[in-house]
Amino acid sequence: MIKNYGILLLPEFSNLCFSNLIEPLRAANDLSDQPVAKWHLFSLDGRSVSSTSGLTFPVNKSLANIPDTAPLDILFILASYNYESYITPELIQQLKTLKPYAAQIAGLDAGPFVLARAGLLNGYRATIHWAELEVFQEAFPAIKVCADRYVIDRDRITNGGASTAMDLILEVIRQHHSEQLAIAVAEFLIFDIERPGSSQQREFTSARLDVRAPRLAKAIKVMETNIESPIAMSDLAKKVGTSQRQLEREFREILETTPARHYTLLRVAAARRLLRETSFSITQIAVRSGFNSSAALIRNYRAIYNCTPSADRKQHKLRTTTSN
Repeated sequence: MIKNYGILLLPEFSNLCFSNLIEPLRAANDLSDQPVAKWHLFSLDGRSVSSTSGLTFPVNKSLANIPDTAPLDILFILASYNYESYITPELIQQLKTLKPYAAQIAGLDAGPFVLARAGLLNGYRATIHWAELEVFQEAFPAIKVCADRYVIDRDRITNGGASTAMDLILEVIRQHHSEQLAIAVAEFLIFDIERPGSSQQREFTSARLDVRAPRLAKAIKVMETNIESPIAMSDLAKKVGTSQRQLEREFREILETTPARHYTLLRVAAARRLLRETSFSITQIAVRSGFNSSAALIRNYRAIYNCTPSADRKQHKLRTTTSN
């Protein structure tokens, strides 16, 4: 039976996430005796929408047209960069009225934020891109947030974006059609690393390092889970079962840096995500990224990005406004 999908593209969406969603559906049609999937692209106003890479997609349907394409088996909502700018009261209200037209509603990449704002994830398990997990969890305590690659919980679907969209759509093909077709699509696209939804989003880097330097991989995991409250290098070494000197040697040999420097990079990168995706003050961001003062954050931020956090936020907003 042919399945009917809707895809709402918010401005500055990820090309990679979109392609990983749509290409397996296209391949499923090509590999079947007759089409098994059809899809409709929607934008907020029915006009063309640009991705974060500046590529423009000729969408000609708006949210108001969704009832005309119903019933939808899944309505996918794809949001990526500057998603907060596009979550308007009008969008939230429209989504609430569209629930009857889709058997399942999915949030991709930063799309779960859209669903959460509309109250569509309360009481559900859900995930989101790992860079947004902490803010997401704090903002929506009624949601059971996890770091899985994707989550299918009854009539709600969420994923972490990019490559996890491929994992997700293969599972959708498996559930809607057959295991055989899902395998055929994966083989056709030479996608031989499909992961279950329950696997964690950030396993790949650690898995690669596990082979060469398991202690280093474990140390990085500890750093990533202790951004707001950094631990001392001596304590970090104890946690991974080595001496501080040996850990420093492994960081220099493999990553060409020191543990302290890598930790600072992770924390400043976390600060930059908060800076660009939230309205938190510089002081609040400093605390959330593990710096004991805004001055410490500014000093490290300037050293890495060659500008202050305030200047970076201003430039980012200007670029966003100009591109829209």
